[in-house]
Amino acid sequence: MSGGRTRILLVDVLPETAEDFEAAFGEGAAPGEEAELVRVTATSVLEHTEGTPGERPPAVAVVGRRVPAPVGLIHALRPHPADLAAVVVATSVTDSRLATLPILFPADLVRRVPDARADLLPRTVRELLESMSRRRAETAVRAAAQRQLVAGTVMSRQLGEHLLGEFLTQAPIGALMLDDDGAVLAWNRRASAVLELDDHGSLRRPLADLFPPDARAALRQHLGTAREHSSPGPDVVFERTRSDGTSQAMRIAPQKVTDSEGRERVLVLAEDVTDRLHAQRKLAERTGHALLSAEVAAAMTAPGPLAERLHRCVRATVDRLGADRVCLWTLTPSGRPEPAACADADRTTAAGLLHPGYTEEALVGRIADRQRPHLDLTPPGGPPPGSGRPQGSFAGYPLVSGGELIGVLTLNTRLALPGSTLSILENIADQVAVGIQRDRLLQRLRATTEALEHPLLPPRLPELPGFDLAARYHPFGSGLHIGGDFYDAFTAPDGRHVLALGDVCGKGPGAAAITGLVRHTLWAAAQHTTDPEHVLGLVNNALRRQNTPFCTLVYAVLEPPSDPAAPSGTSGTSGAVRVRVASAGHPAPLLRRADGGTELLDVRGPLLGVLDELHHPVTEVKLRPGETLVFYTDGFTEGAGAEDRREPEDLAALLAGHPLPAGDGRPADRVVAALLEDAHSWWGERLRDDLAVLALSHLG
Repeated sequence: MSGGRTRILLVDVLPETAEDFEAAFGEGAAPGEEAELVRVTATSVLEHTEGTPGERPPAVAVVGRRVPAPVGLIHALRPHPADLAAVVVATSVTDSRLATLPILFPADLVRRVPDARADLLPRTVRELLESMSRRRAETAVRAAAQRQLVAGTVMSRQLGEHLLGEFLTQAPIGALMLDDDGAVLAWNRRASAVLELDDHGSLRRPLADLFPPDARAALRQHLGTAREHSSPGPDVVFERTRSDGTSQAMRIAPQKVTDSEGRERVLVLAEDVTDRLHAQRKLAERTGHALLSAEVAAAMTAPGPLAERLHRCVRATVDRLGADRVCLWTLTPSGRPEPAACADADRTTAAGLLHPGYTEEALVGRIADRQRPHLDLTPPGGPPPGSGRPQGSFAGYPLVSGGELIGVLTLNTRLALPGSTLSILENIADQVAVGIQRDRLLQRLRATTEALEHPLLPPRLPELPGFDLAARYHPFGSGLHIGGDFYDAFTAPDGRHVLALGDVCGKGPGAAAITGLVRHTLWAAAQHTTDPEHVLGLVNNALRRQNTPFCTLVYAVLEPPSDPAAPSGTSGTSGAVRVRVASAGHPAPLLRRADGGTELLDVRGPLLGVLDELHHPVTEVKLRPGETLVFYTDGFTEGAGAEDRREPEDLAALLAGHPLPAGDGRPADRVVAALLEDAHSWWGERLRDDLAVLALSHLG
């Protein structure tokens, strides 16, 4: 170290980082802020930190991002409060390993700075240097005081500012000597300046008398701890009021010392930390406000009933701001405010915050009518008797979003409300207003979605004697999504039963409109004839006429067993019924046999809504007792996208392995439930498509 300056060891730092330190601590730095900058490598830095910890020249090591093992290097440096601290640049690679540093070393010895905020390195180093300098000064003051007391210095000649020689008189930190009763015997110039001491009014005066009455007992107890321990007592901050009426925060650190005659004294180191305390409180306040804003935002965007989310908001506001009562009021259909959620710090005291003739309801009504904030910031002394003003501070903000009055936010407290608190309250009011309006909009969207989806599915499935017919539809999303899957089942005028399941390209209201067109065209066409070629041709023409996206569809006609037009033998001793199936680009249907074996039906045909002329082959299926015919949409095979798909054979294997108890009256219902359960289990959170399934079982 040259010239007695503190060293800053730049360990493998980047060139731009070294330039930042040169600007902050080099020759161009402000007077008194210069430091010796030493650029070293990780392998050579230990040569610059040799010696006994606590007795080495003071230094701060800046460990750059290129150091491969920063934790091990810091251990080897042996940080010490008196002479060595360290700052580490944390990268995405080393950050997890550096997480142990706060456990091993206090923040005034070792700190981490993210690589993205390397601009903070000079300021962080300066803070560590100031902390190190303060600790060294305190240690020197304590040692000098003890040495001179042991040397037999006469206290009576050193009263007032003449404390224990020239060194302590000029020390950069306040120092006071107390007698057995805690009275001030002597002090140095720094203590005289910060505590406003003088020889006439301060000598033999208890140190506790310089502080407010409510702090004196705690200060006496704090000073008493010094007589019980030989090591320095803990640092505690006490607040007082200066002669000019401004507040002051003093850090008081006592230590027991003994003079040449064996008498115990208390040496007190006093430091003015007013600015530091205010900065910490400001930071804590801003942090609290940021956390409160985040909690309110999280509550208003979380799922669940609105009343529960509003209660979370008021509870967080009471806890974070130290308020006595916070309420959120909403408007009834008639426009009258009513409390939707309230939280109290203490119900017994919150009830007395307002004057009996100054009701909160009246204030809320006034705020709602004027749509302007109402602030009544009562001074700490309280309102004049009989003034009719509230017993504490009151703040009320209208909840307005998009020009619409949503409600009112009110806060009651016995404390004065600073401007920063009023700002966060206004911010919270805006957040809650937007959240409530969003919730109401979602409710209206859900109602609209339900209204649009209602005509897309049959109100109920027809009852088919001798058969079990079951269907399920599960749209993707949280209730605001209108899917493109649909199914239908009805009995035509000729007595045949029509089953249909389809998937319209697209989502939302546009897909809903196409779905409605397909379903109603199917029904209208089947009123004339259920012939698949005729019905699918009319649906294709309707889609082409509207120039809509394509649609896939599987269409089936169940011939009743008693149909006289059915060929002989179709409902003979075997009990089989005939089902005619046509497919328009839809996944292959599944046929589960009575013995559990399941096969895919080879039913194919072109998409609807693409070609002007098309032909759909019709496949005839004989459905025997105990057998089940299953139609499904592509959500069961491509639920997470075409790149992550299952094959229809997988569904066939699932049904083949699914037991159906003998005599079960709802086999079709069990089949559709099994398919849906398997799809949700298979896709999980990856599911991004609608699911629709329709099954017909022949009971026999």
